[in-house]
Formats: sequence, C-alpha cells, structure tokens
Amino acid sequence: MEYKIVITQSDVDRYAEEYFKVHTKARKKPIEHPYHPSINTWFVMKRPQMNDLKQKWKDFIEWVISENNLSDLKLTTFRMTFKTYMPTKRRIDPDNTVPKFILDGMTEAGFIVDDDGEHLVSLELCTGYDKDMPRTEITITSIEK
Repeated sequence: MEYKIVITQSDVDRYAEEYFKVHTKARKKPIEHPYHPSINTWFVMKRPQMNDLKQKWKDFIEWVISENNLSDLKLTTFRMTFKTYMPTKRRIDPDNTVPKFILDGMTEAGFIVDDDGEHLVSLELCTGYDKDMPRTEITITSIEK
C-alpha cells in the first residue's frame, strides 16, 4: 500500500488558525514553512529551543496525520521518500533536510510504529524548486512481510 502526504503553506496556515484558538496569548506561528527546518538550523540551537521546535513540529505532524485520516495505522515495515520543494533556487543539500521531527510526529500519531531501522527500511531525501508552491511531499510505501 502506498500513502502520499503533501504539506503546503495552506496546511501550515490552517494549523496556525487552530493553534491560535487554543494558545490565545501566542503571537508567533508555531510552524513557518511547509518544509522541515534544516539540520544546520536546529543543530546549533540550545537544547530548550531545539526541544520547543521539535514539540511544535511533532504537534503539527500529528495534526497533519489526523487531517489525512492516517492516525493509528501503525505501519510496521515501510520505506519513505521525502521531496522538499523550496521557494528559491538557492543550493540546498538533501542531507540537510533530515525529517527528524516529522518522523517523530508520525510515530506519536500512530501512523508508523517507529522510525528505527527495523521498521523504516529505506529513507530517500530529494529536493526541488517551486517558487509558487513550496511544499513537502512524503511518499510512504508499506512493505508486507
């Protein structure tokens, strides 16, 4: 079975609306862009900031999984392809787009059992350019054993 999840700016904006209803004193959007922050960004953060960013992404991905009716599928063996479309032609290394926080959110939502090597057997990272619609496309292929 194959699943495709596309995260767009529209999703980020809809999530922000719901977030602000719950967090009435918040002023800053929890998620800014429809693509995972670069490892270069979060690797240099202090631990509390990194944990905060990780939690915000985990909550957002749980929401995305729920919106796509994929909660509690508990996929046990699968491969994933992440294609990140950036809004500029600026050079980006695919390995800097490591989707750590997205995978953690998928695990928390019950979409996948875990993101360890026993369950996630292959991870492909790709980048592209789309000025008009930056996004993250995630293709998950369940592997029957």
